[in-house]
Amino acid sequence: MRRHLFPVRVSLALCMLAFTLEMMSPRAFGQQLAYQLEKGQKFSYNIEIVVDTDKETITYKGMTNYTVDSGNETQSVLSYRGGLSESKRTKQSNSRRGPRGFPGFGGPPGFGGPRGFGGPPSPFSRPNFAGKTQTSNRITLSTRGEVLALEGDSQLPYLLGNVSLLPFEPLPKSGKRTWKYDSGISITEKNESDQSFGPFGPRGRFGPFGQQETENVQAAGEGGSYTIQRTDKNLVTIAKTYYLNTPKTEDNNVFKMEGQGTWTFDSRDRVPHACDMKLSLAIASGNSTTTIPITIKYSRISPAALAEMAAKAKQQAAEAAKMAAEKKAIAETPLTSSEKSQALAALSSGVVTTQIETLNQLAGKSLIDTDPQISNAIESLLKHPDKKVVSAADKALRQWSSSYVAQKKLEKAYQGPSPVKSTGLVVESTTPLMVGQLVQAQRPQRGSFWRAARVKELLPDGKVKLAFLTWGKENERDNVAVARRSIQLAPPELVQPNIEQPKVQMPATATPTSQTTTTGEGVRTWSDATGRFKIEASFVDLVDGKVRLKRADGRMIAPLPLDKLSEADKLYIKQKLDAENPFQLE
Repeated sequence: MRRHLFPVRVSLALCMLAFTLEMMSPRAFGQQLAYQLEKGQKFSYNIEIVVDTDKETITYKGMTNYTVDSGNETQSVLSYRGGLSESKRTKQSNSRRGPRGFPGFGGPPGFGGPRGFGGPPSPFSRPNFAGKTQTSNRITLSTRGEVLALEGDSQLPYLLGNVSLLPFEPLPKSGKRTWKYDSGISITEKNESDQSFGPFGPRGRFGPFGQQETENVQAAGEGGSYTIQRTDKNLVTIAKTYYLNTPKTEDNNVFKMEGQGTWTFDSRDRVPHACDMKLSLAIASGNSTTTIPITIKYSRISPAALAEMAAKAKQQAAEAAKMAAEKKAIAETPLTSSEKSQALAALSSGVVTTQIETLNQLAGKSLIDTDPQISNAIESLLKHPDKKVVSAADKALRQWSSSYVAQKKLEKAYQGPSPVKSTGLVVESTTPLMVGQLVQAQRPQRGSFWRAARVKELLPDGKVKLAFLTWGKENERDNVAVARRSIQLAPPELVQPNIEQPKVQMPATATPTSQTTTTGEGVRTWSDATGRFKIEASFVDLVDGKVRLKRADGRMIAPLPLDKLSEADKLYIKQKLDAENPFQLE
């Protein structure tokens, strides 16, 4: 029996050797290197890209996530979510020295400083790159790494392309240990206020640097080579080289990017595992060349690490929700009698630090029913000489007075230039207007929108010269004369600025038809019919059914219809008129 045992062992060993050689053959490697992804499969990467310019070191860092939506023997559809954050570290010596030590001379255009001092700013400093923000893409990928479709944008600067496509390298079509690709591409150089580069690269991998107005397209060559170095269980390490260059011409800059490194592929999960590349981007302009080293590193995050991160994020979200609920409960709890007394005492203390601290505490409240005493105490500090107190009072009063919020919103709306809601308070021939008064009006021959304007002059022909406002400022080109039918009064609750008497008397047809009362001196609280809006003012007069009021600081309030006031205010006006003219007819 022993004579037969040795040959059997030899035969078994030879079979195992043959199997090992077959697995190590180029064909076996070729079978392993394929993106054959399964629906529901998820994988993520930590990415770090370092760009070392002559002025600063720029780092792009972040996490990218992929979920396989569908997959078969020929292609897979993936959803991408992620983005890289940008950080910069300025170098101590970040400027070239030119003749007599003046900075900025000597550098090629785009890298030496502002125009006239070494050229325009760097084309790689533009902020509008989708890859530097959290975004999502949808990728259709063949088993050999071809990007068949890409929905969305995740572009990065420095010819780095879409961050969503960064991990995926081309794989050999047949079982080989080495493979390469060469392709002709085009580079679109676009110019507006700086130099930028447009979409180019294999499979759209190297994308635009900006949306510019002018462009210059030039041909370029791009390629790379791959060689399998070793395998460690399911990880296949591949040496990679890369190049991109453009031919030299009289009118165009010359771009050259080249580098090498390693790329690791997970043959079990059939996804990229890691990458470590060192690249050099050279830009030649005239007789000068600027070289920018670039390092690209990424590695796959293990499922255990992802689970730990998800658990930590869930815990942090729960803690944040708990803190928010506690803060909300405190904000919605009314002040106790003791707290109210302390707050009122602090607000009237005259001690700036105490007042600001109390105002900040009151600003943290969000009560359904607020206290008028607290509101009035806060409002009294809006005229404080210390700007910090005024700012804190404004912030607090927005939480304690809905009428103040409405008033500030209205004031902002009447700064222009956006349209305002029509009040329906038509300006007729008999409606009194004053120079400086804020109104709403329609621009001549510019549609039916109502916009904020200030009365500049009352013209003899009955028209009104207005200045339409833009962020509260007047533009002489926006001073136009309009008919009264194109004007409406501003809301009664809008606080009017100090206004003057008309420079031109009203035409005879515009003489008021009803009696005018004398000015009242007493300041009281006025309210509209709904009770939502209140204001401290004194009665001035009643003209043709319109009431004019004056604030304690002397500023006039736009005339408002009598029927919009509360019943108490109507009664007050009636008593005022009866007392001044006992012989009025009923």
